Parts: sequence; C-alpha cells; structure tokens
Amino acid sequence: MKGFIRTIVFIGSIISFIPSVGVAQRYVTRSRTVQLYQVLDVSLSSTSSVFDFSALANYENGITKPGMITATVKANVPWKLTLTLASNTLSPQITPTPMPASVIGIKASTASTYTPVQNNAPFFVQNNRGLYTIVFDLRALPGYQYETQEYLGDFYFTVSQQ
Repeated sequence: MKGFIRTIVFIGSIISFIPSVGVAQRYVTRSRTVQLYQVLDVSLSSTSSVFDFSALANYENGITKPGMITATVKANVPWKLTLTLASNTLSPQITPTPMPASVIGIKASTASTYTPVQNNAPFFVQNNRGLYTIVFDLRALPGYQYETQEYLGDFYFTVSQQ
C-alpha cells in the first residue's frame, strides 16, 4: 500500500508541473490595400480600308465591309466609344469638290441598321466595365454624284467614361 501511495504522489507531482493548456486565442491583424486606378483603353485593328468601286453594281448597291474595324475596349468604369471625323467631308485627291462622309455608314456587327458617319450626330456604342471586343461593319454608298478620284477621311475613335 505504501508503494501505491508513493506512485500516486509521484504522478500527482508530475501533473502539477505540466503547464495547463487553455483555449485562449490571440488574433493579430494587418490590413492590406489594393489600389486601383481608372482604366479606359481602346485599341483598333482593321482589314483593308479601301472601298473599290470598280464594278457598276457597287455604285447601285454600295459596298459592305463586314468586320472592317475591330475595337477592343478595356475599362473598369462604364464607357462610351464615339466615332468622330476630322471633317464631315471626305477629301478629294484631285479636284476641289469633297464628298460628304455620310456616304459611309457604320454599325456594330450585331446591329441591323447603318448610321451615316458624321460629326453632328456621332456614332457611338457604350457598355459597362469589362473587356469588350466590338466588330464594326462599314458600308459605302456614294451613288453616281461624285467625280472619279480617291476621297480620304480620318476616323477618330474616342473612349470616355459615361
């Protein structure tokens, strides 16, 4: 019995030296910041920029160029992409008589109707933030009213916040 009591005392002394483990917790936090800036970016690619009216039927029906211009818009704000021109006319390369730019129509390839290209009622597309690829179809329909020569015009695409 003496041995048994010594064993219990020995075990009790060992237990008293074992540190007690509690369920207390400690939290340490550190904040991190993600700083974003406004993104409004547009890039353009295009197929041939020439409307070649070498066939008689083209004068009557016009020339349609599906996918002539592709715009890629990257924006983290709602955006608007607007087409404007250097002038409302296409510049003749030989004679002084210009052609109105409105003989060219533009539409997003998903739309059904063409909008004449002109500054007083600019063509535009708009959307929410994100990455978008917009394909534009162009159509030229000058009819028989203009002299034989090349006519040039600069198109400007501008992306802005809505």
